[in-house]
Amino acid sequence: MLNLLKFIFVITCLLLSKMSYAEDMFVDTNILYTIPDAGGSDDFHTGKIIHINYNYYYLPWLAVTSGAFFSEEIFDEPRTDIVGTYQASVKTYGVTIGLRPEYTFSKRNKIYGKAGILLYDTKLNVQEFFEAGSPGGTSSDSTDGDGYFLAIGWAHSFTDKVSFQLELNSQVQLDLFDGETSADNVFDLTNSGFSVGLAYAF
Repeated sequence: MLNLLKFIFVITCLLLSKMSYAEDMFVDTNILYTIPDAGGSDDFHTGKIIHINYNYYYLPWLAVTSGAFFSEEIFDEPRTDIVGTYQASVKTYGVTIGLRPEYTFSKRNKIYGKAGILLYDTKLNVQEFFEAGSPGGTSSDSTDGDGYFLAIGWAHSFTDKVSFQLELNSQVQLDLFDGETSADNVFDLTNSGFSVGLAYAF
């Protein structure tokens, strides 16, 4: 799956490069601060997901955006039951492609939205800690699939080339472990929060 994600991202960027002139392009990098939600009783800590996007203006107000994302390992709150204590964590990466409409309301300020699809590869780890004398351990499994993303943001231009971005972002990974476990254990993973970043226009 990793090689497929890399291939899709590289091919998309190459195709957009062939379509565009320098003045039609910009790249941006954003850090999303999120608390993952797996739809259950999970209680994940705040984590960071880095997004790197390549954008081409198909129209003066509409850009095609293609990007890659990857997260740090984000941990759940430890839990204890009659067997012992365990702690889950998730780590994810993938690629995105979508559209970015914009509205410029002053010389240096604009608002924009983003929407599109994503492909993900996500790893789930569970660490187990038992009573003294009983060995613990770590189990892990990876899954891949698709999903979608939505965002609304504000961009402020420092110069003609460099701008600051602030976004409200939601990324939904659908049906984790579908076909790999029972239907009761299949879940969606949502990463929502605020992101900050910088953009550079060519």
